[in-house]
Amino acid sequence: MKLLHDPTTGLPLLTSVYTFVGEELSKKKEIGFLYFEVVGYHQLEETYGKEKTIGLLQRLGKVLQESSGKLFREEDLISVASPRGESFILFLSSSPRHKEKFSLADLKLVAYRITQKLEEVMASWAKENAVKDKIMIRSGQTFVSLDPKLPVDRLIYEAQREAALKCRLEEIMAQFVSNISHELRTPLTVIKGYVETLLDGALADPQISKHFLEVIYEETERLNRLIQDLLDLSMMESKRTKMNRREINLSQLVMDAVDFMKDYADKKKIKLKADVIASVSNVQGDEDRLEQVLINLIDNAIKYTPANGEITVRCAEEDGFIKVSVADTGAGIPAEDLERVFERFYRVDTDRSTAKGGRGLGLSISKHIVEAHGGAIWAESQLGKGSTFHFTIPLAGLVET
Repeated sequence: MKLLHDPTTGLPLLTSVYTFVGEELSKKKEIGFLYFEVVGYHQLEETYGKEKTIGLLQRLGKVLQESSGKLFREEDLISVASPRGESFILFLSSSPRHKEKFSLADLKLVAYRITQKLEEVMASWAKENAVKDKIMIRSGQTFVSLDPKLPVDRLIYEAQREAALKCRLEEIMAQFVSNISHELRTPLTVIKGYVETLLDGALADPQISKHFLEVIYEETERLNRLIQDLLDLSMMESKRTKMNRREINLSQLVMDAVDFMKDYADKKKIKLKADVIASVSNVQGDEDRLEQVLINLIDNAIKYTPANGEITVRCAEEDGFIKVSVADTGAGIPAEDLERVFERFYRVDTDRSTAKGGRGLGLSISKHIVEAHGGAIWAESQLGKGSTFHFTIPLAGLVET
């Protein structure tokens, strides 16, 4: 089998192993597929330069070339470089334990061993090149199964897509667990500290104990809101949330939300106003859920707009939709963060968001609500000039209930 090799990593190119994969599938019907990706490689390249980061890929390629002979029998494993360069694929045609048939657990064993080797190389490279950023490898595993109706390149494409998705899901889950642990730990630490102080004698002082109990109550409420947000998000992501749809006047809902939030804005010396066209058509939707979106967007705008700033909430009919916009004169959002602000637990400025009581879930919940109504939500911003959050809801006659 003649292979074409990637000049950077020295590994065979993916397209040149189609024959090998086809032959193995014809004999064994199923082979293992492992996908490895250097997390944030392009950011690394932008920060430290292409010449330096190519050196990292060359080292990783060398490790994978050597793995065939040292990890298992040479004919069992073939590594290839993917077209994107910063990711690698391994085809495993025999079980690492030499069983007749191998499982996903066997693939994970191989992935674990390979990941250890790659991370050792990355740590060494980072130290030599004074790279302070943490570099990680994420991996995903699946099987390529013989299907006479599909060509080998299609089978490989589907396997790569599935494995890449799995490795991203694992990263999301790990990040989720880390975030939720942090969110729960903060109020629980405060509650524990105040309770211990009360038990140590502060309970005898009515004034101090009243203050401590108020703090404990506030932190308990914070936990309650977090749990409710998590339940809402879970229900929406699993499509189990039932929308109580009826025909509603969204412009009136906007004005009501602005009136409701006006006292909060006044306390912060922020001018909050509505710019609403009252004659817009109705929408078919869940009034409580859409009010939740409005309150969340206005609340966020108030939190991140300084005193003497201004927030304008607009509502108008546009191309078969009602478009609502919440514009503020706050600090703005960096361009690289705009697309991620609707991710759960994502914060543009973690310290600032936590100090202002943000849980990093409101925008994610709002996105699910809007999309469940057949609309879209997005943000625009300029640093130093403020941000505008938009969402659209289709007119009542243009959406199925």
